[in-house]
Amino acid sequence: MSEEKNNQETYESIRRLSDMWAKGLNGLLFKSLDRDDLVRITKVGVDSHSRYMEYLRKNQDLMAFYLNLPTKNDVANVAKLTVQAEEKMDLLEEQIWNLQGSFTEANKEHLKLFGELIGFTKQIKEEWLKTAQELAETKKISGDLQEIKQELAETKSIKAELQVLKEELAQLKDDQKEYSDMKKPAKKEKKEPVLTSSGSIK
Repeated sequence: MSEEKNNQETYESIRRLSDMWAKGLNGLLFKSLDRDDLVRITKVGVDSHSRYMEYLRKNQDLMAFYLNLPTKNDVANVAKLTVQAEEKMDLLEEQIWNLQGSFTEANKEHLKLFGELIGFTKQIKEEWLKTAQELAETKKISGDLQEIKQELAETKSIKAELQVLKEELAQLKDDQKEYSDMKKPAKKEKKEPVLTSSGSIK
């Protein structure tokens, strides 16, 4: 326990000492840098360095142009174009996904419509078969009706013949009655047999 306490105190004293050293060095740096002549010399050095770097950059661009090598700007432009191309690819990929979804929906709609069309065709076929059957039955009924009509016509002709026969029968009855009426007076007018001189009967 006492060892941990000693270690802690040691660390604390080292931390305080380092803080003091940092503050002292910072103060020394500020004092040494807070001079006008040093600032002017630094400014001249920075300006000359920047001019040299600009000259070097121009020469580097010129050499890269003649040697057909990519420059820093070219690489930056390529990177920028690559980023733009990736963004466009992402947009195209998203549009393709949307189109795939649309195609899937359209395909589902087409399959549904095709199923309905098949069902409608089956229904029409069934109706057509039913209609053909009904037409066949109608033709059969029409044939039966034609036969019945013919039989009725034959019945009418038979009826007409029967009527003629009836009239003939009635005529015959009238003729028979008339004949029987004519026959009765003839019976009344019968003469009694007369004997002639020759002995024959008249």
